[in-house]
Amino acid sequence: MGHKVRRVEAKQTEVLGLRSRRLRLLRGIKSLILMTHKRRFMSRHSLIAIMMSLVLAGCGTFETMDGPADNTDHVTPAEREAVEANEKDLANSFGEIPMETNDRVFRWIEYFKGRGRRHMERYLSRSSRYVPMMKQILREHELPEDLVYVALIESGFNPKAYSHAAAVGYWQFIRPTGKHFDLKINAYVDQRRDFVASTHAAARYFKALYNLFGNWYLAMAAYNVGENRVKRMVMKYYTRDFWELARRKKLPRETINYVPKFIAAALIAKNPETYGFSDIDYQDPVAFETIEVPYSISLKKLSGRLGVSYDDLRALNPEFKSDYVPMYRSNVTVKVPPGKTNSAVAALQHVKSSAPKYVKGEYFYYRIRRGDNLSTLARRHRTTVRRIAQINGISRRSLLRIGQRIKLPENAALTRHVSRNRSRSRSRTVANYSGPGHKVRRGENLSLIARKYGVSVQQLQQWNNLRRRSVIKPGQILKVTSQPESASSASGNRSSRFHRVRRGENLYSIARKYGVTLKDIQLQNGLGSRSLIKVGQKLRISGGNRVHVVRRGETLSHIADRYHVAVNELVQANDLNNRSMIQAGRRLTIP
Repeated sequence: MGHKVRRVEAKQTEVLGLRSRRLRLLRGIKSLILMTHKRRFMSRHSLIAIMMSLVLAGCGTFETMDGPADNTDHVTPAEREAVEANEKDLANSFGEIPMETNDRVFRWIEYFKGRGRRHMERYLSRSSRYVPMMKQILREHELPEDLVYVALIESGFNPKAYSHAAAVGYWQFIRPTGKHFDLKINAYVDQRRDFVASTHAAARYFKALYNLFGNWYLAMAAYNVGENRVKRMVMKYYTRDFWELARRKKLPRETINYVPKFIAAALIAKNPETYGFSDIDYQDPVAFETIEVPYSISLKKLSGRLGVSYDDLRALNPEFKSDYVPMYRSNVTVKVPPGKTNSAVAALQHVKSSAPKYVKGEYFYYRIRRGDNLSTLARRHRTTVRRIAQINGISRRSLLRIGQRIKLPENAALTRHVSRNRSRSRSRTVANYSGPGHKVRRGENLSLIARKYGVSVQQLQQWNNLRRRSVIKPGQILKVTSQPESASSASGNRSSRFHRVRRGENLYSIARKYGVTLKDIQLQNGLGSRSLIKVGQKLRISGGNRVHVVRRGETLSHIADRYHVAVNELVQANDLNNRSMIQAGRRLTIP
């Protein structure tokens, strides 16, 4: 028996030695790759020397690897199991985050014990709800469990946490990074708030960062400021020592404080009593079961069917922005309280729901920083100045103070989604319109079209359900009157219409244009013989026929399309025939 134990120990020692040599070889290759990026720093002979040393080290390693391979038939199952267990323990211990302490760490510990105590107490109280579940996910990804305290300093385990950089959720993902790691972010769902999905995404992100840097401090710094920024500093200063980069102040201040803050928070969270946090009211760990939803449902209806509080059900599903659970190509997962799975599955057919036409706007609080104004905040958070002013009860020109807390809309994407649905219905309304219309041509805009028909831009927007920033496209049909007109009403309306004064016009030219007298225009608009008219002024025109002065290149067909009349009507009103040639400058009466 003692002989077998010695054989197992010898095998373990041999395997550990092999693993150690492999690690040294890989680290040497990594260092070589890092230095080849800076070849101007090394000569060709130096590179050759390093390559030869690595090859020799590798030969020694492979020779050792080939040695025990011939004797594998003599290794018993018990010995193999013992060796594999030892390797597994080594893998689990490898990569643990070191908890180094220095002045920066001690300053953060004092902060959490002093001015930041109320924040840390709140974070610790919520931590017991999520930490066990998050640690389990990190173990599944074979990552250090201590990474869970990144979520503590990022959001305090608050699903509604929202940073000045528009990062959201427990792990504070910005939109592009969240989507890169397969988090669904759209009008109705934001999985950055899902404590399960976001933790899996954070685990994949940290695994990628550690594979890139091979150092947990640098990986966390990259999580905060971005991997490219950290990579540039590592390449520029030839060091993978985070503390060295921090001492040189080559990283942003927030990133320099990020790692010490993490270490301080982790030390306190692991041993709160040691640091004076002995009266924390810890929350119960989150417990839930999941069901797959094959169609869109309402969480509010589901909570009623299950006999649970709607707020409790929403707390289990914070990724949904309202009670509406949308349906996608793949089934959507909904979390329910333990023991409610069968009841929830049976209730699904009774809680179906359609997309809401109106979703109550949500907002979060933002603290004003130096350089902020309503315009920059609106651009950064993808909303409008008007909306920010509305939810805060201020004017668009209000001055903001540094440190002031204001509300910012959180669901700008949802508002745009609902607006797109409304715009589709508006476009259908215009498409079904059979009255006078204008087909948009290339190069035209609302101002040109309004001027062409003697109406205002506001009228065009109102008749066509357009907004101030709406874009019109070539081929689009626009209504040019407020109501669809029949032939009889159209002829009646022509006897009373409005003209918007353009630059260079006067009453005499306007009267000639519409075939009325100067006195008629003055009487209808309350003008005297010496009254002045201004550009943009609207004048009422009653009676008479419209007159069009033919321009070079125009035809009867073009003129008829412009005034929405038939060619035959033009011909009859002007004593023409269909083959008549019209010359530039000729005045045509428009019936």
